[in-house]
Amino acid sequence: MQVFFMKGIAKLLTLKVSQVRHGVFFASFAMVAGGIRSVSAQDPAPPAPNVGPAPAVILAASPSAATAPAPAVEVASTPVPAAAPASAPAVAAAPSPSSAPAPASAPAAAPTPAPAAPAPATPAKDEEFVLESATLVMGPKAEPRRVRQPVHEYFTVFDPQAGGRQSIEQKVNPFVAYTNLGTDFGFIGTGQEGIGWEKGMVSIAMPPDKWGGMWHSLAGLGSDEDYVLDFLACYPPYVAAKFQPKVVGLEIRAKGKGTFKLEIKSADQKMLWEKVFNVDSPDMRTFVEPLDARAIGHAKFLNWVAEGGADLLLDSVALQLEAPAIPFDEYVFLASYAKLARCFSMRTAYVRDRAHIRDGYFDNVPTCGLFALGTALAAKRGIVADQFAIDLAERIDDNISHLDNARGLLPHFVKRGQDGRYHILPGTEYSTVDTAIYYHAMLLAAEILEHQELKERVIAAVRAIGVDDIMLDSEGYIRHGLREDKVTPLRAVWRDWGGETALVLAMGAMTSKPPPFRMASTGRVYDGTGFIAEVQSLFYPDFNDPTPDAITKQNWPASRKTLLERQKEYFPKHWPESEAAQRGFYGLSAGEARHGMGYLVAGVDLPGMTIIHPHYVLMSGCTGDKPADVYDVLRRMEESHLFPPWGMVEHFTKDVDEYLPMLGALNASFECISAYHLMMSSRGTKNELYEASMRNELLRRGASIFYPSSSAVTSFADSNLGSPSGAR
Repeated sequence: MQVFFMKGIAKLLTLKVSQVRHGVFFASFAMVAGGIRSVSAQDPAPPAPNVGPAPAVILAASPSAATAPAPAVEVASTPVPAAAPASAPAVAAAPSPSSAPAPASAPAAAPTPAPAAPAPATPAKDEEFVLESATLVMGPKAEPRRVRQPVHEYFTVFDPQAGGRQSIEQKVNPFVAYTNLGTDFGFIGTGQEGIGWEKGMVSIAMPPDKWGGMWHSLAGLGSDEDYVLDFLACYPPYVAAKFQPKVVGLEIRAKGKGTFKLEIKSADQKMLWEKVFNVDSPDMRTFVEPLDARAIGHAKFLNWVAEGGADLLLDSVALQLEAPAIPFDEYVFLASYAKLARCFSMRTAYVRDRAHIRDGYFDNVPTCGLFALGTALAAKRGIVADQFAIDLAERIDDNISHLDNARGLLPHFVKRGQDGRYHILPGTEYSTVDTAIYYHAMLLAAEILEHQELKERVIAAVRAIGVDDIMLDSEGYIRHGLREDKVTPLRAVWRDWGGETALVLAMGAMTSKPPPFRMASTGRVYDGTGFIAEVQSLFYPDFNDPTPDAITKQNWPASRKTLLERQKEYFPKHWPESEAAQRGFYGLSAGEARHGMGYLVAGVDLPGMTIIHPHYVLMSGCTGDKPADVYDVLRRMEESHLFPPWGMVEHFTKDVDEYLPMLGALNASFECISAYHLMMSSRGTKNELYEASMRNELLRRGASIFYPSSSAVTSFADSNLGSPSGAR
């Protein structure tokens, strides 16, 4: 049936072209149709994994959002045979090993370089027409690509003090004591005093009779031997095989003079791969080695060890991956989902606030709901099995429903106590906006998964929330929440115009005793902070309606578009010579501050902003007129190593000379859901999330306080809300 359908479409598209084009066009469709038919026959749906107790071995959950092509190899290296000690990475909290190193074997022979791929033939005009028309019918084309995933960029290791070489005593900024994979690292060997810091790099001045190096966990914490990285399938094991990247190479950048060894080890310290390098160059060189993913299998550690007398500077170590052959727009969603998945624990069914934090130490409640929603969307794309998404949503709901609450409000963060139960993290709050985000996400997940029992449980929990009495200030504005004593209200209130306040009011409308609906009517978000203008549209298509809303009388899509234009203009206006201005990067929003030290709220109303939080690029993706322009920005980010397979970086500087690779759950969630909306908008296809939002009776109640007529609309496709510039 697919073949006949596509031939019919092809006939319509080629009705006025020449016979030559007509014949080529039909031949192309016959090939495509046959390919689809054979793929569907060869690739049956994978069995649904069970979200039960954690297995003995937990494969690495790699999050996110991004990929970057490997840099060109600057020089081909032929290693000189040398004796280099093997390392034994310490998997306990202390970075130093407990066992003495074994002598290294001689290096393997240099591999024969792979033949260069033939240059693609230039298509004739007729062929171009055929390809464009085929893309129109079939959707975006698949893009098999090789991409670069840093294991560790060493500018994040040390807390910079003054210029020049510094000693190991000054190493390791505790705020960035993690790798680009969301794992930990440590130092090994008898010559750790020979490892220091020079701006942007690790410096090595190894004493003649010593050896030393670094270990990097490839999955989870080094002390957690259950988490390993499958080199054949780098994303979590519940991701379908079609969407899995695999490791095909290893890259290290170094300069100086001396010998060092790279090694890949299993959790039980078995050597899976090793290679000795001899460096003799005053200039930074990129060394690339092919890897056999099948031969390596499941690995835990990537180590480098410098032998005595080495005088080197190391810039970075990275993996080269073969990305799945899928269209780029789908890859953006996949990588964003995988970034969030790396923060999720299969053991606990909680989402860690950051990927590199130990399970149960600092877990994020609203992102648990957002992960359930992202997984439901992933199931609709065939990335995970439907049953996996259902089981996961049930486990998350069971966890959160057993937490202590305050007037129905959920804690923002939780921690596992000595009694094994989860409690509010000391010093944090029961939060109105985070409760709103969690329940909006869970309502949508239940609706998308058509899980009636789950939906009824979530509805009952929302109806029981109390946002009256002490939750209101003297003017009727809703407070940010309650302190951990469950009684003392926070002083701050939701007054500012924007998406956070809108979500809190919408949640209030869903409760059994709705509060007053009050909100500033400025049409401008606080300080021009990016995400605040977009967060409501993660859940509701209604805010794409140019009709002034009933509470603030503002045209939301117009306000959002104005902010987007100001975001794009900020760096060309204030920093015209910056790399951000030259490459069209933007995103003044909120997230981790520079070097991960503190929290930064940036915006276009503030002068001198230099840190870009790129989640806004995706969150505002549907606000602009051309989704293709957003994908162009994401490709440029990928080229600049800001969007690797493990996920979009947390932030980067205006000159793109430094970035923070932290895998944070909240921004990963925003990126994941936004990437889905952008893909659906770009393709003009059914948006399952927005359809669910229009079907769900409780969400219709929340939307109706802003758009009263929306309560009668039950289909996004029939609502004419497809773009912010569209009208009913």
